[in-house]
Amino acid sequence: DLGTGERIQAAQQRRSIEGSPWNRMQHVIFVPGLFHLKMACADAIWRIFIQPSAAREDVTSLMQDVGILRPRETGIYVSKPGFRRVHQLIGYDGTCRRLDCWRVEVQVRNRHREHTSLDAFALSEPSFEDLQEIADNISRKYIGNYQLRRMRNKLASQQDQQYENSLLLNKYFMLYEELSYAMNHGDIGRVESCIVAWILIFKATGKHKYATQMTDFLCSVHFNYP
Repeated sequence: DLGTGERIQAAQQRRSIEGSPWNRMQHVIFVPGLFHLKMACADAIWRIFIQPSAAREDVTSLMQDVGILRPRETGIYVSKPGFRRVHQLIGYDGTCRRLDCWRVEVQVRNRHREHTSLDAFALSEPSFEDLQEIADNISRKYIGNYQLRRMRNKLASQQDQQYENSLLLNKYFMLYEELSYAMNHGDIGRVESCIVAWILIFKATGKHKYATQMTDFLCSVHFNYP
């Protein structure tokens, strides 16, 4: 964890005046644990979407979903739920939200009203090309991208803040699940690309130690280590 890394760096600083690389402990390299990184990501999502009282007031907020998925644990989620609860919430709520996006998109494409639900759509046995096309539309319409800034630059009367917040929530959920998937399957390149995005989120949520450590780690891996 970061505490171990700080101790290693402190020891190296104290020994920086030594004459040999061995005595300066240059051979010791701190590698952050990815599970601790995953815990920090879950905590960052909690700080954004649950901790602020204003973030819990909207009917489309994440806290409203907690009341449906975990009605007896709302107080725990407001205080300090821990990693396991937040991790499960991201998985369950993310799945529900994406299924709802599929439901809406299928209804938009349903010109003849034959698909009244996702079950009816599944029974129609759509082709892989149709599924891929719908998935591409969902990724463009229901996940935050470069167009989000344009939406927020509009006049207040022209904005749909519930839609904008949902785009951002879907984006962070997908980013978290992408990091988890890459870690579980050993996709190191994808892990590194995800870390770049999480560094900015860490800075925005006050987790500056994680932002600094992960920045130093990526710079060392790509520019310092042979």
